[in-house]
Amino acid sequence: MLEIRRYRKTDETYVRKICMETAKRKYQNKQVICWMFLDYYLEYEAEHVFVLTYDEEVIGYIVCSVNSSLYENKMTETFLPKISKESKVLGIFTKLCIRVTASLNHQYNGGFHMNITPKYQHLGLGKRLLDVMAYHLKLHGISYMYLVTENKKTKGYGFYKHYGFVSVKKYMGGPLAMVYDLHKLNK
Repeated sequence: MLEIRRYRKTDETYVRKICMETAKRKYQNKQVICWMFLDYYLEYEAEHVFVLTYDEEVIGYIVCSVNSSLYENKMTETFLPKISKESKVLGIFTKLCIRVTASLNHQYNGGFHMNITPKYQHLGLGKRLLDVMAYHLKLHGISYMYLVTENKKTKGYGFYKHYGFVSVKKYMGGPLAMVYDLHKLNK
């Protein structure tokens, strides 16, 4: 049976595995991917993390930050040094991501990241995860949710555009910031 529920500490291993297996680029130390895209949320804003399960097996997740100052602080102090030690290039990339995210957080808040195990992708489950997070954020007084996608050519771009996200900023090299206005949701 399919279920979306709040994250539990016992889900951590499974969520981390999904984060590493869905990374586009293959890194020698896949732990770095979790430091970049997951661990902050699990450690500091776990109340804004939901998991997707099928017959009790975790097959996807969505994480979100609503505390821009905490995000910027913890990513810079805790995770950036680990990432930079592992890879100077990823350290520079992460530092740039932190700046972009901090800027967007101050304007929109509700920055999120989501992943689904490849076997369960393209079944409409991403939309269901977004729906749950959108209503959760709206209940917490958040007005927007946003993400940065690689470029317009990715599958993700079309998916988010179809959901109702709009591009609000294009960055050098092609990445796009996309925002969804939670005021669109029915009360």
